[in-house]
Amino acid sequence: MALALWPTLTWAQPDRLYTSLDEVESPTEVYRLRLRHKRLKEVPAEVLSMTNLRELDLRGNRLTHLPEGIGRLVHLERLEVSRNPLYTLPDSLAALPELRELVLWSTRVTVLPESYAVLDGRLKLLDLRSCPLSPANQEAIQRLLPSVEKLWDRACDCGGN
Repeated sequence: MALALWPTLTWAQPDRLYTSLDEVESPTEVYRLRLRHKRLKEVPAEVLSMTNLRELDLRGNRLTHLPEGIGRLVHLERLEVSRNPLYTLPDSLAALPELRELVLWSTRVTVLPESYAVLDGRLKLLDLRSCPLSPANQEAIQRLLPSVEKLWDRACDCGGN
């Protein structure tokens, strides 16, 4: 007599790219989420429950801030928030142990919290292209994260930032 044992595990697909929250059946199955150009004014609460999330792409929305709760996404390796009107970033991003890429291209971010100094050994890439960085802003970021590869434009005198 043969017994057929069917696993009761969820069929999570780490390579699957979700592009809508409507596609999500179980938040723990989501490893990659792209919510580009959705006119989001804030990060949906459902995203913060995606505990296995590795990549989060929120490019081209209307985000003016990121919630402190983003620090609960402890497996997050890549965060893309390009082309959002962000000025500041939450301290909780510094607590993400797996964060390797932070893409802030074409945001209004000019300074990083001092707490981000702990990212210097972990973060591999910081993209600040098309951000209004002054020479002083760039120097401060360089001192804070000396070993991180940084992509940025030539510093400007952007009205005294």
